[in-house]
Amino acid sequence: HYFNFITYDVEEYSLNFIASSRTDFCLWTDGLNVLLGKEMSSESMRSELEILLSMEIKLRLLDLENVPIPDTAPPIPKAPSNFNFCYDFSQAEQ
Repeated sequence: HYFNFITYDVEEYSLNFIASSRTDFCLWTDGLNVLLGKEMSSESMRSELEILLSMEIKLRLLDLENVPIPDTAPPIPKAPSNFNFCYDFSQAEQ
């Protein structure tokens, strides 16, 4: 995925970019558009906007059904006594 950034100041020159993936391409072009005061127009932005709108609609529907939606996040639980979450399969085979 290839794109150019051209300036028209005193000298006309361009910067050539190659993105390693479609996602990187969308992030770069959207970011540059925001910095230039233009609209983000990538397919990635449209997809993320659709997800956010869908979540907003679901939250509003829950509110209509009188399901309480907390204003604050729940408290963070204490850390576990140890972080040994991996099962040791070698001992189970003995």
